[in-house]
Amino acid sequence: MNQIAITVLVLSIGVVVGVLMEKSSVYLIKQRVSTLKQHQFSGSFSKTIFWAIMNATIWLIFVTLNDLRPQTLECMMLFSICIILSAVDISIKKIPNELVLMTLFIGGAFLITGQPLMSLGLNIVGLLIGFIIFFLPAMIGKGAGWGDVKYAAAVGFCLGAYGIISAIMIMTFFLMIYASYLIIRGKGNLKSKVALGPFMASGFVSVLILNLLNANYHLIDFSKLF
Repeated sequence: MNQIAITVLVLSIGVVVGVLMEKSSVYLIKQRVSTLKQHQFSGSFSKTIFWAIMNATIWLIFVTLNDLRPQTLECMMLFSICIILSAVDISIKKIPNELVLMTLFIGGAFLITGQPLMSLGLNIVGLLIGFIIFFLPAMIGKGAGWGDVKYAAAVGFCLGAYGIISAIMIMTFFLMIYASYLIIRGKGNLKSKVALGPFMASGFVSVLILNLLNANYHLIDFSKLF
């Protein structure tokens, strides 16, 4: 299959999946709340088009970075889940278990088929790191909720020990920027409650992109950072 055909295929499927992502986010929200005055990320044709174009564009970027390989397909699917999860969490401050399980399933499926079983140890350690770091705040009711704990564990399993630490560092950086924005605009302070899912997802996607770049350009070896 030539490059033009691949581009058309990726964009076409990406557009369809983008529309389904919007519908999925609305469904997951409606399953958890009886009333929601306004869906921030759906409800108009322009928003549907945005979902479609955004997903298709990012998918094409992934394919451009690493061709149409198994690792690329994994990143594409995990990215789409991250977007749905972020939309739901921002809207109702809840992370659906379905999305956590899908993250685990996709990460596990590509991990088992694409790497030696001996490497699973680092992924299990990553799961434990993500769980422990978010479990302690959840226990005392500070910041993280149980959905955040489960999602961090799933992300840790997908990324492994070094990847989850990198994702949490990136997440913290984005959180600091957002907190600064709230303070500057007078809309909150360091104690303001925010949905952590989108920030965890942003760290997750950032590491996935860095992994794709590393596969071709060897920019960063996460194991040498710690």
